[in-house]
Amino acid sequence: MNAVRKLASWALVPALLLLQGCGDDEKSDKTYTVRFSPQVRQEALTCGGSYPDIGTSRGVIELLDFKMYLRDVTLVRANGERHALKLAQDGTWQRDAIALLDFEDGTGTCATGSPEVRREVVGTAPEHDDYTGLEFKVGLPPEKNHLDAEAERAPLNVAPMWWSWQGGYKFVALDVRSRANESFYFHMGASGCRGSVPDGFTCAADNQATITLAGFDPEANQVVLDLAGLYSELDVNRVPDGTTDMMPGCMSGATDPECPGFLSQFGLTADGRPKALPTTFFRVR
Repeated sequence: MNAVRKLASWALVPALLLLQGCGDDEKSDKTYTVRFSPQVRQEALTCGGSYPDIGTSRGVIELLDFKMYLRDVTLVRANGERHALKLAQDGTWQRDAIALLDFEDGTGTCATGSPEVRREVVGTAPEHDDYTGLEFKVGLPPEKNHLDAEAERAPLNVAPMWWSWQGGYKFVALDVRSRANESFYFHMGASGCRGSVPDGFTCAADNQATITLAGFDPEANQVVLDLAGLYSELDVNRVPDGTTDMMPGCMSGATDPECPGFLSQFGLTADGRPKALPTTFFRVR
């Protein structure tokens, strides 16, 4: 009988070690904050700032609005191991794997906006001291892009991010004004969409952008969003001719002359296909 008891005791050891290991893994998770810094070159982007020497015409811009949806934020270790952040479900800015960033504070030239600001994504991942890269997607997945915004919970209930004429969301809403244009738009989202909320949609271009950045330590670095880089190939003082160009800026139309310059900064062609990502808009600081 004693031999049987000893055998049973030894049989429990692997199970106890396994349970202990699982507990250690859970305890090793750590909260990480991925910070985003909107800038113009080295200067912070604010609702009261005026920024010269922008784009091909070296124009002056002022911010009106700037919001962006992100998802699937992932930290990358030096050995290539990837860990998706499990986002904090805060009921306002983050839900499931989706996060909303909001860079305008409702003051100055952004007077039509809201005072709430969000410049970070917060979540947990296994604790490591050798995270050296970051990856995330800009926008919503196609299956969540055509929901009824009025019936959705935060952060998918933000009315200014609902793109009614496209039947979906704006992934990026960035509006500035220049000396020639009261509003120079950049609204990035799926384009060429047909359908309805109950029946579903098909889109000519889903415009799903994947941003991969090397040299990123979440404890020490931020993601810079540099508007001087974003507008580097564009003329912010271009006035639409009403024939080949119907509006100042880009609303993700494949034939819009401003869209290639904008979308290229997100690693996309004008028709939504992936291409090499430049380091002029997204970069690490």
